[in-house]
Amino acid sequence: MNRGVKSLNGFQKKVLAGCFIVYLCTYIGRLNMSATLDDIILEFGIDKARGGLLQTVFAAFYAAGQLVFGTMADRFEPKRLMSAGLLGSAACNLAFSFMPSFELLVAAWTLNGIFQSMIWTPIVLCMAYTFDDSRRKSASFVMSFTLAAGNLAAWALAMYLSSVLSWRWSYRLPAAVLVLAALACWLMLPGNIRGEKGQKKQAVLSARPVRELWGTGLVLLLMCCAMNGFVRDGVITWSPTILGSNRGNMLFSLIIPCVNMLGILLGSYLVRRVRSNIRGLVGMMMACVALPALICFLGAAWPVWALAVLLGAMSALLYGTNPLLTTLVPLGYDAYGRVGLVAGLIDCSIYLGSALAGTLTGSLYEAGGSWKGVYLIWTGAAVFSCLMALLAARRRVLTKQEIQPQG
Repeated sequence: MNRGVKSLNGFQKKVLAGCFIVYLCTYIGRLNMSATLDDIILEFGIDKARGGLLQTVFAAFYAAGQLVFGTMADRFEPKRLMSAGLLGSAACNLAFSFMPSFELLVAAWTLNGIFQSMIWTPIVLCMAYTFDDSRRKSASFVMSFTLAAGNLAAWALAMYLSSVLSWRWSYRLPAAVLVLAALACWLMLPGNIRGEKGQKKQAVLSARPVRELWGTGLVLLLMCCAMNGFVRDGVITWSPTILGSNRGNMLFSLIIPCVNMLGILLGSYLVRRVRSNIRGLVGMMMACVALPALICFLGAAWPVWALAVLLGAMSALLYGTNPLLTTLVPLGYDAYGRVGLVAGLIDCSIYLGSALAGTLTGSLYEAGGSWKGVYLIWTGAAVFSCLMALLAARRRVLTKQEIQPQG
């Protein structure tokens, strides 16, 4: 991977750096909610099921936005969509910090989900037009570190500001970060990422009918993604609450985003080993996710450090699958001229699952009075995701050489 990055030219490095900065900052204005959820629940006197509504509305409207902006991204310049999304998210974070009622918090976070859905698909398109096939894997794994680094930065910043000021400052400072990210986006990314060559390529390949995508196992893969998102964002949203981060266990919570880096490195290593069998690799990693979830369920009363390690192992494996699903799989549809659409559908599916991770997880806890039911559901969801990925791996995605003669 390191050799691949070093071989990039100056323009490619600038685009990659711009995309990295933009998406890392995006997470700072998104994952701050999970780090402050306990404080919000306490201030407004609500239960965990209702508190989980913040994650649910964000994810549901983010998923819907992916369907809209995933289609628009194939027609409009990525830079404009990203800049609008970043500035809109900044406004939502700032507004969130001043809201006097929980209902208004929900409204602000709903809008944040819509604005944030404008950012990822344009980034995938930037990568599709900037990097050739030999460099895309390297670039995609550089981008995958935004998730782990953004998670660590969001949690560390939000937990610190909550402890020394108030949870509301955990949204005001990220709002400023998002404005700076919009400026970086405008200055670092080109206005016409496609260029003359890219436009010609898009004109030819976009003729492939959407119905051809369904024969590639995409529906199975979307079901895999939904369950992946349910478990991933369930762990990310509720881990600080499970570990009691706002009651003195902050460092244990921060173990999770740190070990996520190891999961991404593992994913990068395994991709080089399995080469083109990305879907089978996703299935194998989801099977591994089920193991620590099952151990959490079987344990009577794990100490905080052990629970942090188990949740960290789950999160690391889930983060390791992230670049495979959100970047490498959509880029595989470049020959169909449908990178933006597939990226939007996959991100949409992940966040449909994520929407369930909010209220459903909170309701399971309230119903049982413990997290055991949640751990069992996570185990089942991971197994189902594994099976869907393995079934999807039996279907083929055609290459450019196989498609172009048909055009």
